[in-house]
Amino acid sequence: FIANKTNLASTETNQKSMLKFRFCSDFLFTASANLPHLHRFLELDETDGRPFCLLLEHDECLSGLHNCDENALCFNMVGGHSCSCKPGYTGNGTVCKAMCDGLCQNGGSCISPNNCVCQQGFTGERCETDIDECADGFVECDSKSTCVNLPGWYHCECRDGYHDNGLFSANGESCVDINECKTGRNTCANDTVCFNLEGGYDCRCPHGHNCTGDCIHDNKVKHSGQIWVLDSDRCSVCSCQAGQVMCRRMVCDCDNPNADLFCCPECDPRLSSQCLHQNGLLTYGSGDTWVENCQQCQCLPGQVDCWPLPCPPVDCEFTMVPEGECCPRCVTDPCQADTIRNDITKTCTDEHNISRFSGSSWIKHGTECTLCQCKNGHICCSVDPMCL
Repeated sequence: FIANKTNLASTETNQKSMLKFRFCSDFLFTASANLPHLHRFLELDETDGRPFCLLLEHDECLSGLHNCDENALCFNMVGGHSCSCKPGYTGNGTVCKAMCDGLCQNGGSCISPNNCVCQQGFTGERCETDIDECADGFVECDSKSTCVNLPGWYHCECRDGYHDNGLFSANGESCVDINECKTGRNTCANDTVCFNLEGGYDCRCPHGHNCTGDCIHDNKVKHSGQIWVLDSDRCSVCSCQAGQVMCRRMVCDCDNPNADLFCCPECDPRLSSQCLHQNGLLTYGSGDTWVENCQQCQCLPGQVDCWPLPCPPVDCEFTMVPEGECCPRCVTDPCQADTIRNDITKTCTDEHNISRFSGSSWIKHGTECTLCQCKNGHICCSVDPMCL
C-alpha cells in the first residue's frame, strides 16, 4: 500500500530522484528487489516519526554503468537510461558509427565525422588519390626492370627482353635476359640472321646479301616500315622496323573529334556515359578508374566494369594479406600466414604422436574449441571464440 509519493533532492543523494513511500510492506520490498536500478532505504519521517521506504534512483550515466557507445550521449531516466548518437554519428546509441556521407574512396574507412583513414597506397581527404610510388621516388628497381604503379601498390616488372628467373625478387633483381633467337621469340625474316643481345635481339643481314628488312608476325610477312592494327586488339598499333615488330597502345587525343571512344573512353563527354559508384553517392566520368573491395573498377560508357586488383608476385613459403590491404606479403611466422606453400615432406607430430601432413587440421585432445593446423612442420593452434 503506497500512501505518499514525491521527488526529493539533496546534496547527499547527489540530486538523484527519490521515491518516498509511507509504509514498508513485504510486497514493496519484493517489488523493489526486482528493480536493480532502485536502492532501498528504511527511514523515519521527521514530522511524525513513522517509518517509510526511501527508494533512490540510480544514475547509470553518472556512474558509467551504461551500455552507450563512446560516441553517444547518455540520458538518465526513471527506471533506466537512453542513448543517442552524437552529431556526426549514426546508430542506435549503443553502437554509433561515424558518418562521412559515403565519400571515403578506394577502401578508406570513416573514423570520425568527415575524417577518412586511407588504405596503404592512397592519400587525400577522401582517399581519392593513388600514391605513385614510382614517380615519388619510393622505389628503386633493378636496371633490368621498370617500376609499374598499381592502384594502392606497385611492383618492379621485367623490361622487354627480360623475364623473371622464378625467384620474383621485389626490386627486379631476378630478371634475366631472354634469348629470343633460341626461343623463337623474334620476328626476323628468313633472309636475315637473329643475333641475341642483352635485353633484345638484332636481325642482321649476312654479308653479301641484299635483305629486305621485312618481319614475320603471326606467320605473316610484314614489310619494313609497314604499320597495322592488331586483329586481336583494335587499340594496339604495330610496325615493322628493320626486321623487328614494335607494338604499342593507341595514343588517345581527346581533342580529335574522330577519336575511337572504344579505345579512349575518357574522351566520351556524354552524360549517358557516366557511371555511379557502388555507394550511389559518387559519379565518375567515362574512363575513370577507382578501387573498391580490392577490385579495380573502371567506368566504360555508362557501365562499371571491375576485376581483381593486380598484385605483384610473391615467391615465399608463408604469405598473409595485412589488414586494410589487398595484396599478400611474405611473413616468417607460419602461424600468421593466410596461405602456405604446402610441402608434404614437412610433417607435424600431434599430442598423440600421430604424424600430420602439412595443411591438415585437428581438434586438440582434451579440448572442444582449440583447432590446430600443420603448416610445413610447424603446429599452429588457436581457440575458436564462437565455440566457447
